[in-house]
Amino acid sequence: MKIEIMNENHRDKVLELSKAFYCSDALDHEVPMNIIETNIDAAISGDKGLIGFVFCEDNEVVGFSYVTTYYETEVGGICVQIIDLYVNENARGKGVATQYFNYLFDKYSGAKRFRLEVVKDNVKAISLYKKMGFTDVSYGQMKIDKI
Repeated sequence: MKIEIMNENHRDKVLELSKAFYCSDALDHEVPMNIIETNIDAAISGDKGLIGFVFCEDNEVVGFSYVTTYYETEVGGICVQIIDLYVNENARGKGVATQYFNYLFDKYSGAKRFRLEVVKDNVKAISLYKKMGFTDVSYGQMKIDKI
């Protein structure tokens, strides 16, 4: 498996995979198509603080993820926020996500924290994340959407 920085050549496949991801039970709400396209644009341009990664097997994109970084006061350093992580059903169970996490841990070796979100009933994902060393956060999150 090869991990690449998302670029314009990946747009159509990432859009296809994004539609599958954003319509799956990995999310607890729908994401409009214009937001999905804006995310891809931001990741490809790299000017919004969003970095996109694609996972390739035999020259085919089988998954994608977005990452952003910020300063986390609780740990006094950089936090790597893994925003989305999706692997095509045909490529699941082959270690793609595990390889990706190890790639991120190496790429961002100076980071003080890695963080992600997961819906509570995504048991397989939670199991993998715990194997990779992630622990539950004991407090909830709140938000205001201005879209």
